Amino acid sequence: MNAVVTTDLDQLKSWLDELQIAYYECDSCQALHLPHLQYISGIFDAKIDILEEVLVFTAIAELKPSAIVPLMANLSQINASSLFIKTFLEISDENLPKLVFCQSFPAAAGISLNQFDLFLQKAEEQSAEVISEIFNNGFLYGEKQESENEDEEDVEITSASTDSSYTVH
Repeated sequence: MNAVVTTDLDQLKSWLDELQIAYYECDSCQALHLPHLQYISGIFDAKIDILEEVLVFTAIAELKPSAIVPLMANLSQINASSLFIKTFLEISDENLPKLVFCQSFPAAAGISLNQFDLFLQKAEEQSAEVISEIFNNGFLYGEKQESENEDEEDVEITSASTDSSYTVH
């Protein structure tokens, strides 16, 4: 089925079923959560939603508090190097800082199954690339903690370093 249709959550569910992609709806939001993306090391949550006739993909990674300053310094470079995914920091007093990845597709004129499939593929690829760079810099919460506990001097050198290179394509 390659017809261009206007989408709603029921249409997205149908397409996810057809593409054999697992999803679930939570009680707190009306988005469709994609649990298979949580297997990408570092991704805390991932979901798709339709907001004001725009298809929105969102993924969230939890960060170490020490990562805020170096990531903020490199956020423009991260966004410039990614054609589809845009990132921003979400900081609150109650929770760990989060890096939020977003990709959107204007769906008011309609979208086909092939476009939806490509949208999800690109969102997954770009998220994985950005997460990989963030992971390699040791900014993700919960990652590399065993090695940090073994040698605290290495952590001080690593976290003090703000010379990171983002080569996301």
